[in-house]
Amino acid sequence: MPDILSKPSYPLEIMFDRRLLEHFDWVLLFTVTAISIIGFFSIYSASVSYGTVTPYFKKQVLWFYLGLMAMVAMTLVDYRTLGKFSLWVHFGIIVLLVFVLLYGTGGPGSRVNRWIKVGSFFLQPSEFTKFTLVLYLAHYFRDARRIQDLGFKDILWPLAVTILPFVLILKQPDLGTAGILLFVFTPIIFLAGLRYKVILITGLLGLISLPFGWFFLLKTYQKNRILTLINPDLDPLGKGYHIIQSKIAIGSGGLWGKGYMQGTQAHLNFLPARHTDFIFSVFTEEWGFVGAITLVGIYFFLIMWCLRLVGKTRDRSGTILTLGVTSILFSHIAINIGMVIGLLPVVGMPLPFMSYGGSAMISSMIGIGLILNVRMRRYDI
Repeated sequence: MPDILSKPSYPLEIMFDRRLLEHFDWVLLFTVTAISIIGFFSIYSASVSYGTVTPYFKKQVLWFYLGLMAMVAMTLVDYRTLGKFSLWVHFGIIVLLVFVLLYGTGGPGSRVNRWIKVGSFFLQPSEFTKFTLVLYLAHYFRDARRIQDLGFKDILWPLAVTILPFVLILKQPDLGTAGILLFVFTPIIFLAGLRYKVILITGLLGLISLPFGWFFLLKTYQKNRILTLINPDLDPLGKGYHIIQSKIAIGSGGLWGKGYMQGTQAHLNFLPARHTDFIFSVFTEEWGFVGAITLVGIYFFLIMWCLRLVGKTRDRSGTILTLGVTSILFSHIAINIGMVIGLLPVVGMPLPFMSYGGSAMISSMIGIGLILNVRMRRYDI
């Protein structure tokens, strides 16, 4: 059972130790900032045809600065201390997910009830669930005894705290975000020491349950998106419209692109959700194949830079936390880019640090703050 009532083993750091700045990862912060700046310019360009350029651009800059503040806040307290309270925070987010199902509203440009409106701000709790889950799982498996020592009963509780928000998010409905919870859970339990036999049996059960999920869990529009992926021309003006227009935008960029603010698919209102989920299509149309490869290269560098810390962290909690956050970022990048180029179904997945959105930006910066937290304290173990 989780030790949610036990006394913290690590002192709560109220005063920030200046020596921690010696191990602050400035390269990671610079990389994230560079991607965000690219996103600012892309959102500005994508918003021209809306006639409301300034609000989207200014708000994204505001979300970035708020994200920086949240990132810094995550570095002030030892991640092992944060882990002691992570279950309470995770349950708090789950309560918000229930509130979304009962009283949620559609967000900017969306009719799906996934947001809670607080004044003029739209809060999307599902974006934060991924990081609270990873933080708790890192704390829960901190004392795993040895590799390949965990059986079914050892993962029942972690699986429960994963499945509960998974079901709530799936009912919003948000298949993409719900799927990420399972995607992140898998490498964490593997690293924690789950027996190969258990992994094999669990994988087989997952494959067997696929038909059940298709007929009883997926909604009609979600099935249509998968079928549209196979053949977008089945409904070119309906279900396949997003993918077709996105591929046209990307392909029309050619090698060098049409130039900044010269894209036609976005500026002539052919491309939907161009400042959010399809921001990569806008960027590629303007900067071409060379620009797209450069951006993907920066993302690749970001993921590899985060992964290098996994092997250097001395405690299991920090290792799992770093792996979990990196898995979240990687899954977002892979799913979004795969989605806009037509390799994956359209599931409404933002591109980290580039897509417009306050919840996505702030939660991603919290994840970066957690990695920085581990990086700064891996010498203090």
